[in-house]
Amino acid sequence: MSSEVTTEWEDYRAAALERAAELGNRGPMRFDGRGRLEQDILDAYRRNGFYVFTGVLAQDEVDDLRREFDAILDNAPVEPEGKLDKHGRPVEFPGYYTMSTDDDGYGGGDSPKHAVVGLVSHPLMMMDSALRVYGHPKILRMVASVNGADFVPFHESIFHKGAGDGPPTRWHQDGRTHWTDDGVALEQPDGSGKTHGFNFSVSWSTCTPENCLWVVPGSHRRWRLANGGQFPPITDRLSDAVPATMAPGDCVMVNRSSLHGSYPNRSPERRITMVLGFHKRDSAIGTSTTNVHAFKKPGIQKAVTYSTDYVLRRARMIPLAIDARRQRFPDEEAFEYEGTYTGDATWNERTRSEISREGDEYWQRDITL
Repeated sequence: MSSEVTTEWEDYRAAALERAAELGNRGPMRFDGRGRLEQDILDAYRRNGFYVFTGVLAQDEVDDLRREFDAILDNAPVEPEGKLDKHGRPVEFPGYYTMSTDDDGYGGGDSPKHAVVGLVSHPLMMMDSALRVYGHPKILRMVASVNGADFVPFHESIFHKGAGDGPPTRWHQDGRTHWTDDGVALEQPDGSGKTHGFNFSVSWSTCTPENCLWVVPGSHRRWRLANGGQFPPITDRLSDAVPATMAPGDCVMVNRSSLHGSYPNRSPERRITMVLGFHKRDSAIGTSTTNVHAFKKPGIQKAVTYSTDYVLRRARMIPLAIDARRQRFPDEEAFEYEGTYTGDATWNERTRSEISREGDEYWQRDITL
């Protein structure tokens, strides 16, 4: 990379970090006497469309996540759709890895020459550590504060942006359903109304401006695709975007309507973040839309109307995760889920088999809004 390009990036990076520091949307999770997120946190999230929570996970949980995920990476296929890993072993979870050799033309032609894992889909049936984080009491209290006590799931995946060769994520808005015809959000400034939910990214790496997610503050109020609009290419360094930097154990909540993306990672620091998505129950049940998540990995879509049974069967993963966490951390005060769900909520070998039963895996009822 030329010195001129490096200087341009450093200037852009410095200005973006300065903008981010002024937003007032970073700090530890704080709750009031009712167990609800403090109002200033909710206000900052609703104003900006994202919030960075610091120090959510303890180091032992970060270590468990790294250890299990590194084993999954070590067992990745050597090529897309491959059945064997680099050691010649059968891949335990074939079809769940998204791999890429394309850097979207960004970075001066230094595209990686080998397939790299950019995404692992549906980790709750692969990693006990991921399932336990899904039942983390502080995280679920935060979700209930934003989406109501009867919140429901959306989707889970792990983003892996490898050191030196991590591909970009294009600028996009995830929300596709709850907009007016002119592209105005149905979600109101106070969080009421129909919403697209939020992505909650749990980090077990150091997320720097070079490898992290970037978000445009306030962009969740209007849809860029309305009236023939387009998303900007990731080659555009948006002047109002800011990086969601994180240390291991930090998390970021991003409104799914926010414009966000990430640049190709040419740094020596890899990024690993697990996305746990959540919706309001009344924004999901009865909604007709296009689902792009209830598949082994991205690239397929289908029209769907979410029935009550569909949503309640998917919601079962919340109490299962809570019970899995209770068994590992018996002295921790467990979260009490007030939502309705279908099925047994005891985590054991039988339910482990149920959620991964071929053709009826838990993710078959993921909820795209």
